[in-house]
Amino acid sequence: MSVSPDPPNEFHVLGRVTPRKDGIARVTGQEKYSIDITLPGMWYGRVLVSPYAHARIKRIDVSKAEAMGAVCITFDDIPHVRYNERIITTPPVLHKDFYVLADKVRYRGEAVAAVAAETEELAEKAVRAIEVEYEPLPVYIEPDDAMAPGAEPIYDTVLFGGRETPIENNIACRRFVEEGDVDAAFAQADVVVEGTFYTPKIYHAQMEPKTAICRPEPDGGLTVWCTTQSIHNVRIVLGEVFGIPLSKINV
Repeated sequence: MSVSPDPPNEFHVLGRVTPRKDGIARVTGQEKYSIDITLPGMWYGRVLVSPYAHARIKRIDVSKAEAMGAVCITFDDIPHVRYNERIITTPPVLHKDFYVLADKVRYRGEAVAAVAAETEELAEKAVRAIEVEYEPLPVYIEPDDAMAPGAEPIYDTVLFGGRETPIENNIACRRFVEEGDVDAAFAQADVVVEGTFYTPKIYHAQMEPKTAICRPEPDGGLTVWCTTQSIHNVRIVLGEVFGIPLSKINV
C-alpha cells in the first residue's frame, strides 16, 4: 500500500509556527517599555485618586506637598475642557463628561490631583502629603437604582454635540434600535429564557505597568511614550484638551 504525502504548504504564514520576534526579549525582561525611558532633566509624576466612589470635593490643600519642592495641580489648574475617554465611531457624536482632574468624584480611583517632582521618591511623598476633604454622596451598584426617580445625580449636564445637555435620572441618552420582528421571534421560539446576567470585568493584563512619558517640543508640540493600543485616540484627546494641533503631537 502506498501513502501519498501531504501536499506542500503553499502559505508562508497560515499553518506554520512563526515565533514572535520580540518574544524572548519580553519574557527575559530585556524589552524596553515606556516606563524604561528616561530623558535629561525629567521630572516624575504621581496622581492622587479618590477613595470614594461618589463624593463632592470640598477642599484640597497642597501646601505641604509644595513645601517639599513639588509642583501640584488640581481641577482649578487644568484646562476646563471636557472629553470622552473612549473615542469610537458609533454614534458619531460622543458625550463628553470627563476632565483631566475631577471637579466631583464619580468613581473610586478617579484622579483629583497630581504632582511632579525631581525624583520618584519625592513625588511619592508629595502626593501622600496632599489633604482632601470629601463630602460622600450616595453610591449605586445596580443600574435600576441609579436610574430611579429621585436618585442622587451623578452628572447634572454633559456635552453632546457641543451643547450642554441636562441629565435626568442619570440617563445620558436613549438609543432605540429595531431589527427584525422581535415579538414574532419570541412567539416562535421553543424556549425563552429570561433573567438578569452579570459579566466580570475583563482586562488585557499587559506585561508593562501603566505609565506615560511626555516631552514638550520647542515648537509647542508633544512627544509621548505611553501604554496604549490606541495611539491616534491619545493624540486626539491631547489635542482637544490642550489645544495643540495634531500635526505637533507624536505618540
